[in-house]
Amino acid sequence: MKRLTVALLAAAISTPILAAEKPYVGIDYQLGTYTHKKTDVNPETLRLRAGTEINKSLAVEAQAAFGTGGDTYVATGNVKYDIKVDSFYSIFLKPQLQISKSITAYGLLGGTYIDVSSSSSNKLLFPDDSGFKHMFSYGAGADFAIKNGIRIGADYVQYIDEYSAISVGIRIPIQ
Repeated sequence: MKRLTVALLAAAISTPILAAEKPYVGIDYQLGTYTHKKTDVNPETLRLRAGTEINKSLAVEAQAAFGTGGDTYVATGNVKYDIKVDSFYSIFLKPQLQISKSITAYGLLGGTYIDVSSSSSNKLLFPDDSGFKHMFSYGAGADFAIKNGIRIGADYVQYIDEYSAISVGIRIPIQ
């Protein structure tokens, strides 16, 4: 009997919650800053986002990205390092605050798995390096309503200690 009561209560509550959800997808250009051997490089990525607004104050968002361009720096001894963010994926809780009818500010709190590769011009002394790292991630941003639920926005996210990024892109509702 208790299971039936819980099931009926869950069904009664879930319908209004699901009706309030507003799913969306987005695509962003991202310019990152990756610190390698105390030197900053700026790899580029293309980020895809999917999420849903659970209510006007909270959303959940998943992000995935792949590298579109690396960056190179020259270290002591004339050794060149090519650094590229191969891919990453993240999941975030997204508390948000509607500032006006068209402007929303938000925070991002979650975690990231990221794959960064490094290759050097002197492979004998400095072999290539690649691998996943994971860490707590956080950020903040804002977006602006354009028309019919479409929004443009920008954010800053600290994905891991060595990598942060500024993103600019578009978000489209799924109806």
